[in-house]
Amino acid sequence: MKKLLPFALTLLFLAFLFYFVPLGELLSSLKDVELKNLLFAFFLYSLSQLVRSIRWKLLLRNLSLYQVFLINSANILFNNLLPARTGELSWFYYAKRLGVNLSASLWSFFMGRLYDLLTLFFLLFLSFSVVNLYALLASVLVLILSLSLRLGYLLLPYRGRFGELKDFIKRELSFSLSFLLFLLSSLSHSLKFLALIVLLPIDSMDIYKGFLAFLGGELSSVLPLHSFMGFGTYEFAFGIPLKLLGESLREWLKMGFVFHSFLLLSSFLWGVPSALVLSRYRA
Repeated sequence: MKKLLPFALTLLFLAFLFYFVPLGELLSSLKDVELKNLLFAFFLYSLSQLVRSIRWKLLLRNLSLYQVFLINSANILFNNLLPARTGELSWFYYAKRLGVNLSASLWSFFMGRLYDLLTLFFLLFLSFSVVNLYALLASVLVLILSLSLRLGYLLLPYRGRFGELKDFIKRELSFSLSFLLFLLSSLSHSLKFLALIVLLPIDSMDIYKGFLAFLGGELSSVLPLHSFMGFGTYEFAFGIPLKLLGESLREWLKMGFVFHSFLLLSSFLWGVPSALVLSRYRA
């Protein structure tokens, strides 16, 4: 029964997606993408993943940037393919093949994902501060929290996995490293958003709306609610923030589908060769 749940979730989200936008209309929206825009967007996506890999390299110091880029690319591929975030397991599998012990890969991965989430919330609150000044205060608080995670070890007990995390933070994390992790995470998300602007027909008046949609889609890639290849879950996470602002859900679902298809294609182009190279490493 549990094995069927991800597929049932996928069918449910796809049914909702096709209810709002017919499949033929979704596929026809892909034809509007120009090749030069697609190539430039892929270049920006690749830069985003390079910056992301530099961030991972700060946490996995024993690996080269090349090896970290391979792990990152393969992890994104399997994460996009498999439902319910089960693709995350590929991170630990490939890290082990490169000689990283489970404890180091686990807490490095945890901290990287935590900074992903914190920077997304920082950017989200910062964008909402345009219409609500209280959101600006929230963004400042998230920034302070991100930069002061070094002090988190003081709150953790010396028991089991908490003790391991406490030692990892105390040993590896510093205020300067926290700043770099936050900066690189923010830059990676920003480059990815620039790829969206290049790819989709968003004029200067709609950049703010596009940014909110982008953040919704990115949050869906961090949270555990994820269907097969993300179809349905990504599009609704992309469109719902604009629906709350009174925009047409139909149009933003179509744009979310185009950008999601681009992300899947890009993850395949980098992920498949990376997984093949990693398969040649011995554990």
